[in-house]
Amino acid sequence: MGEQRKTRAVLIGAAPGQRLDYLLPMLREDDFVICADGGRNKADSAGIKADWYVGDNDSGGSPEGLPCTILPSEKDVTDMEMAIDQAFALGYREMLLAGCTGGREDHHVANLGLLEQIWTRGGVAVLVNEENEVRFLSPGSYQIENEPAFYYLSLLPLDAVVSGVTLRGTKYELTDAQIRRGTTLAVSNEILQGKTAEIAIESGCALLIRSQRMTNN
Repeated sequence: MGEQRKTRAVLIGAAPGQRLDYLLPMLREDDFVICADGGRNKADSAGIKADWYVGDNDSGGSPEGLPCTILPSEKDVTDMEMAIDQAFALGYREMLLAGCTGGREDHHVANLGLLEQIWTRGGVAVLVNEENEVRFLSPGSYQIENEPAFYYLSLLPLDAVVSGVTLRGTKYELTDAQIRRGTTLAVSNEILQGKTAEIAIESGCALLIRSQRMTNN
């Protein structure tokens, strides 16, 4: 039998101050791990086997022993964006991003923006760190199970107004609501125990953030 085709790309960045031990329970046997420059060191420290290296070596990563995409030190995109390009080039449409938050806020915010880019290119992605999980939501209907479990669920508008927002299965429900960017109406909600959150958006895009992981569940 041939080798099983891997179905999800895990992209690991070099954001400082984080170990990736929290990522280990999330990994699947069929994951393909792409390290963006210094993300290679973080993967190695956590015992995560890298499959590809993308970078310019300016944050200490090394392509040694891996298929690689070597980038110039002066370029118009980040290593993480190029890692996403590599994932698409290899045929991946499902992605998990880690090592992308903390440290430099410009990189942190830019990485959140990359979730939208992945969506516009026909992919789906989740960005994670030890205490948070972030998804990009476009107009449509979603079901969010609280697994792994987090205390809080927040919806943050990216457009000036996100309209027709309905939330069910949460502590604070909404029906056909408007959420304006720069307000906190949908921050710090909770998925009810034993329930699945049902989210509907008629227009506008938002970030769905689940935060404060429940380690005892």
